[in-house]
Amino acid sequence: AFQPPPGPPPPGPPGPYQPPAGGGPPGAPGGYPPMAAPQAAGPASRIDPAQIPRPPPHPPLEKVLFDTRQNGQAATPPPATHPFLARDLGNASPRYIRPTCAQVPTTTELLNNSGMPFGLVVQPLAVPDPEEEPIAVVDFGEAGPIRCSRCRAYISPFARFTDQGRRWTCNFCAQANEVPREYFCNLGADGRRRDALERPELSRGTVEYVAPKEYMVRPPMAPAFVFAIDVSYPAVASGATAAVCEALAQALGDLPGAGRASVGVVTFDGALHFYELRPGQERAHMMVVADVDDPYAPVPSGICVPVAEYRAQLEQLLQSIPDMFAQTQRGDCAGVAAVKGALDVLQATGGKVMLFSSTMPNVGLGALKGRDGVGGGGGGGKGAAQQPQGARGGSAGGAMAVAPDEKQPIKGLLPAGKEFHKLATHAAEYQCCIDVFLLSQAHIDVATLGVLPMTTGGQLYHFSHFSASLDLPQLLNDVRWNLVRPQGMEAVMRVRASAGVGVVGYSGAFCKRTATDVDLPAIDSDKAVLVTLKHEDKLVEGAEVCFQAALLYTTENGERRIRVHTVGLPVTAVMSNLFRAADLDAQLCAMSHGVAHAMLDNTNSIHGCRENSLSNCVAALYAYRKYCATNSSSGQLILPEALKLLPLYVLGLHKSPALRLDARLDERAAFCMRLLTVAAGAFVPTLYPRLHNVTNLGPPLAPDGCPAYPPCLWLSSDKIEPDSLYLLENGYELYLYVGGAHVPQELLQEVFGVASLEQVQSPVTLLPGPLPNEHSQALHGLVNAIRKKRNGYLRLRILRRSDRNSRADPLEPAFFNNLIEDRSSGLMSYVEFLCHVHRQIQNKFT
Repeated sequence: AFQPPPGPPPPGPPGPYQPPAGGGPPGAPGGYPPMAAPQAAGPASRIDPAQIPRPPPHPPLEKVLFDTRQNGQAATPPPATHPFLARDLGNASPRYIRPTCAQVPTTTELLNNSGMPFGLVVQPLAVPDPEEEPIAVVDFGEAGPIRCSRCRAYISPFARFTDQGRRWTCNFCAQANEVPREYFCNLGADGRRRDALERPELSRGTVEYVAPKEYMVRPPMAPAFVFAIDVSYPAVASGATAAVCEALAQALGDLPGAGRASVGVVTFDGALHFYELRPGQERAHMMVVADVDDPYAPVPSGICVPVAEYRAQLEQLLQSIPDMFAQTQRGDCAGVAAVKGALDVLQATGGKVMLFSSTMPNVGLGALKGRDGVGGGGGGGKGAAQQPQGARGGSAGGAMAVAPDEKQPIKGLLPAGKEFHKLATHAAEYQCCIDVFLLSQAHIDVATLGVLPMTTGGQLYHFSHFSASLDLPQLLNDVRWNLVRPQGMEAVMRVRASAGVGVVGYSGAFCKRTATDVDLPAIDSDKAVLVTLKHEDKLVEGAEVCFQAALLYTTENGERRIRVHTVGLPVTAVMSNLFRAADLDAQLCAMSHGVAHAMLDNTNSIHGCRENSLSNCVAALYAYRKYCATNSSSGQLILPEALKLLPLYVLGLHKSPALRLDARLDERAAFCMRLLTVAAGAFVPTLYPRLHNVTNLGPPLAPDGCPAYPPCLWLSSDKIEPDSLYLLENGYELYLYVGGAHVPQELLQEVFGVASLEQVQSPVTLLPGPLPNEHSQALHGLVNAIRKKRNGYLRLRILRRSDRNSRADPLEPAFFNNLIEDRSSGLMSYVEFLCHVHRQIQNKFT
């Protein structure tokens, strides 16, 4: 039976990572301890909720040392959510390439029988741990890196040298290549070059090359930005315009490029306003373009100017914009026309457009109409405006979203017009990326506007029911991190595989113009791409299959680089080896991408996506039960150690905004687009949030002020006590929940600085800065530690339990939607779902 560990692991130096040994029955390597399965009658009553699989209550905090190759072959990587220090011994770190399974099946039949996906999660610019060795940079001069003459793969630790070192055999296509004279080195007794350990490209899985001129069609671009700011009446009245200008003014000092960056500003309502800056000119000169049906940049230069020379004028302009439009009465919004005008400014150089919009574009190019009730799940207009501010996560309070037909695709998730994809493709051709910040208080058609960032390597930021007072800190953080995080420009990526394995396709935020490459006008450290693979021939058991992801990009400092990640995985014909090497994070990524594409492309319904994900889960667990646990009783549910939490996370996907019936249209679209871009480590907290009781936190610990992490609780309302405080985080948002009227007055005073529960008013109450007491400082330390771990601000919402004597808290339904182990929205509880999965497995046997 499942027994949670008694406490967090003791601190100590990083030790070598060892995959969990598991504890299944004989003949079931890596199995989860058998769990008595219910009979047809009374399913939930026969299972002890304390004995079913869950994440550990004390997630590991100490880093483990992970050698990417052990005993001459690839090692099974630690989970993406566990801290680790990777030591590159010939395979790229799983931060950069994470396979769905660390071993490759010999045949398509074996893969299909396993029920598991076959793919890679590639995050080429992932941030390494500060304690890991930096990526080696290799410069071969104008000759360029050593590559195969047939398949053009880059030389790697898996290449074999022959003919006394004069030739090398490509590990991808078996082509024999001549070794350039200047690269020649004698071989040792083991057949390896004597200088292999001195050459990063022959000893490490990840290496970065300095690209010669032949890899450039023009000089490397300098960072260039155009800020397109909504100044229509709704934006000004909500405080969004002032908040955006403040965030951008503060971010001017953080722009990448070591003083090479340039910036332009465009504002828009029913017309476009360009601002020209000239030497010796104190104030910007406004130029108005009234033609928003065919927008253009009025002058070829003077709009996007070097920040190093014009910073004072740019700051003055950003500070003056809210006052310039303070009395506006224009409610029209030409946001898409502003993007087109900004692209005209950047067409000659490439760069990034950052669109900040508070209302749906309703005039000019790309004008949209509200799609209330189209496919359900997300109204707009009056109904959406009535929903209380800050209520993310369902139709809490106010007008209810129109429930969709769960057996029909949601038409409102399709883009409203083809011109958006056309505009985004046009931007990508000129190496222009588009980031979209939607600071809305009503329906804004995320599904349509999201096409712009999803096609250009950009990012969508959706602040539903934006409040300037509550959301300004997150906006400041999001804008700054968008600019300072490691990133590349004008990039192209290709993934290669050894003979016998082929690349089926790619999934993520990019432009696809050729069959083999993905074009990325911009790529950053947070973005990941899912690569789907297939068998093209039978593989040899005991051999190794290699995969290589090569990213050609321009650094922020104007250098053209090629970052190459290579991994070699062993080939196996044994089913139990596949399950032992399965990677849950990567498989969740593959499953989530499938759901997101089906919803956004209108190829499946909510019901169909739920059934498909359940079927995939059952197929994998059935395969394990059939091929690896044949000696166990049919009345037991046997789960493989590596995938023991798969049913729980599938249930979390079913109850996420992507597949929940009561999710609003914009919320559903934004969540699906998030699934298509985040790294492998972000899926678990998104599908199974972390819930902590923060009533009795320990003292803040130096140096970051964070207390010892409180244990993670089950995501069930049974764990919510009326006299306690709870902190819930789901990877992109935080909730601080006040349990009820029995919360001690002393605790309210320490945390909120108030004397009674009535003074905690959701959603307007803010958590005050660290108060002069231990509890308040420890809580702030914990919140900051969570934000640092997630690489995001994660806006904090405060809510309280509703009772008969108080009005319903508008955020309470959103909070309880995250408690996925409860029965909700017509979906099963976790215990019921686990029973259902077991019945499905038994049915496959009969």
